[in-house]
Amino acid sequence: MGVLITGLVIFIGVHLTRVLGIKALMVKVTGEALFAIFYSVLSTIGLTLIIYGQILAHPSVTIWQPPAWTRTVALVAVPISLVLIFATYLPSHIRSITRHPMTLGVFLWSGSHLLANGELASIILFGAFAGWSLILLIEGYWTGGHFARPGVLWADLTALLVGVSASALLAYFHMQFFGVAVVEFASNRAAPGI
Repeated sequence: MGVLITGLVIFIGVHLTRVLGIKALMVKVTGEALFAIFYSVLSTIGLTLIIYGQILAHPSVTIWQPPAWTRTVALVAVPISLVLIFATYLPSHIRSITRHPMTLGVFLWSGSHLLANGELASIILFGAFAGWSLILLIEGYWTGGHFARPGVLWADLTALLVGVSASALLAYFHMQFFGVAVVEFASNRAAPGI
């Protein structure tokens, strides 16, 4: 569990530098280019430790047994979250309207998974991401701002198509990647990866 927590502290800590007011100071000391390298390296290390830590911690102690409806919530929330995440990189209406589609997508993904998982390692993992994304959402909407361009229809359709397709693939291979089947017809496949 220590590896998972260390990874979360590094990854989320680096991603909170702007909100905490540390980024401006670090850029002033190191310069923009060196800070970008530092940010990328630490993010990669943190993410690697999170993945490896989750593998090491699985399965962990069950804290509570989530009701069946929480899996339905996750099954609905994940496609929406992936559409939002892909819309971040496109000049979409979705991006213009939500203003923070990546953070909103991470919040939906982590929040729905937090509801649907009762193992300690999963609660720590998804709880940390849900808390982090909630902080960023509050800060982002509080400070305001908007995109210069309102968005184009092809970008919305692309985000929708790619997000739904990616979520369908994730649902189908969820058992292999994460050890939990989310759709019945994909539950009796090869041994899970985690």
